[in-house]
Amino acid sequence: MSKMTTALGNAHRLTRYAMEEASRTGRTELGVEHLFLALTLDEADAGQVLRAAGATITTVREAVAAEEAAHLAALGAAGAALSPGPIAVGPSAGWAWSPVAERVLTSPGDGTSSGILRRLLDEPSGAIEALLRRLGLTADDLRARLDAAGALPPATTVRRRHPLARSAASFVAAPVHETWALVSDPERLPEWEESVGHVSEAPDGGWAGAPRDDVEAKPAFRHLSISRTMDAEALLVTWTFRYPDAPKANARRIGLRLEPAVGGTTVHIDYSWERTYSRRRSAFGWVMAPLYRVVLAMQVARLMATLGAAVR
Repeated sequence: MSKMTTALGNAHRLTRYAMEEASRTGRTELGVEHLFLALTLDEADAGQVLRAAGATITTVREAVAAEEAAHLAALGAAGAALSPGPIAVGPSAGWAWSPVAERVLTSPGDGTSSGILRRLLDEPSGAIEALLRRLGLTADDLRARLDAAGALPPATTVRRRHPLARSAASFVAAPVHETWALVSDPERLPEWEESVGHVSEAPDGGWAGAPRDDVEAKPAFRHLSISRTMDAEALLVTWTFRYPDAPKANARRIGLRLEPAVGGTTVHIDYSWERTYSRRRSAFGWVMAPLYRVVLAMQVARLMATLGAAVR
């Protein structure tokens, strides 16, 4: 993966996390505090370093709320802080980074999450320094941890040879038992799987699914057949989604394996589209393979985002 692709991917992912956190208090301007919150959810080195230091999504949320309350009290507006609500990211909310936060996120140079965190620690306004003080941390401490982060096992995205299959690892800010309760329960599929709006038991022992009420689907794609295999001891579950009214449509398989991580859970994802009948791969298929990989990467990234948001 090129440095530019890495930087763009990180910026997109962190912006999504920051939007989700800002939406909890109805804000549309994303400040350095939202970027800091987003970095605690990062699955790579920056997120691992922050969570190992005790800067989890929960503790940083508390620090941000306490700092905001202190500012309001100093202005004579004690108690005026907005109470956080659920994550609610709309498509047209007018999200925008503040100039300071945008410079930190998009400055030329190291586009990895580690590089972004280093620039955030150097940010001169004092906002991050104040949050670190509430967390009992210092910028120098985090820089030293970043220097030693080579010893931490990074969560990586793996490109498999087949253009319709992809593996990835993502951090979820919830304990393993809570994450398992989410991903293994068919009734909770609509919380994280965007193709499913409604689930009911099917006569064959599996489940029947239907799209969300606000989604217009073609007649052949209005009914889903859902099956599950799982090993609760290994924290492994695999969901398969088929369209019984479209027998030539590819089936979609999502495998999720959980393991404990500092501050939450690492979710290992195996995502694939699988042909439901045998056929030779055409020349057109070979030509389209790069596009398939891009689309699949977007689908996996979206799954990672919805899994994380569902438990926050």
